[in-house]
Amino acid sequence: MVLVLDVTEGLWGTDTDRMWTEVVSLRMRNFLPERAVLDRHIGRLKHRTTENVTSQRPNTLNKTDKLPITIYYETLCSDSMVFITHQLYPSWLRHEKEMKLRLVPFGKAWIEELPNEQPKFHCQHGPRECQLNILHGCILKKLPPKKAFAVVACLMKNFRTTFEQCIEGHESFKNSIVNCSQGEQGNSLFKKFANETDNVHRPLPFVPTIVDDQPYDFYEQDDWLQHFERKFVERYEAKLGVKL
Repeated sequence: MVLVLDVTEGLWGTDTDRMWTEVVSLRMRNFLPERAVLDRHIGRLKHRTTENVTSQRPNTLNKTDKLPITIYYETLCSDSMVFITHQLYPSWLRHEKEMKLRLVPFGKAWIEELPNEQPKFHCQHGPRECQLNILHGCILKKLPPKKAFAVVACLMKNFRTTFEQCIEGHESFKNSIVNCSQGEQGNSLFKKFANETDNVHRPLPFVPTIVDDQPYDFYEQDDWLQHFERKFVERYEAKLGVKL
């Protein structure tokens, strides 16, 4: 039992120039070989140049290449709601194939653990937020990723949306999610989210916090929060060398 408490650089230039320089040099020294020999000489240089061009082309994008994005959020945080509803979810719908999204519902919560006592969960916006953080964790655990994020995005629209409303269409998962949220599995997920969040920064300076494949950078957070779509596209194109 757990207590929940309030609180191309001119490639053709470099090698081709060298090729013609070699030919001109031969002519200037009056040592021009027979035509067949010269043709073979030029052919080898062209072949070498072509290999250089091919080897330096950007790698073709693998359709499975994705940019990791992790969102550390709280279920009753208004800033988290606004960000997920108006920036993250619309961007994910556009770039689902390019974004490897992970959600971590913990935020500025903490766990109080004392000897010979059950751990106590504390959340920034009270006990209900702890319960909802655990519920979100179980949704993310039990549902396939695409369905799970749709349900989470539904719950994050405002303070009034309910699990019963948002799970509509996925009722076959409902019991397993509820059982998870009310049992030890949910508690274990909460502790796991605590460790993941602490590894970023303890406590988080701001919620939500966004991290891509680069180490957490406090000074980039405002740009991520205000211009997520632009920031994601910039990072994706820089990492994978393709235009979105």
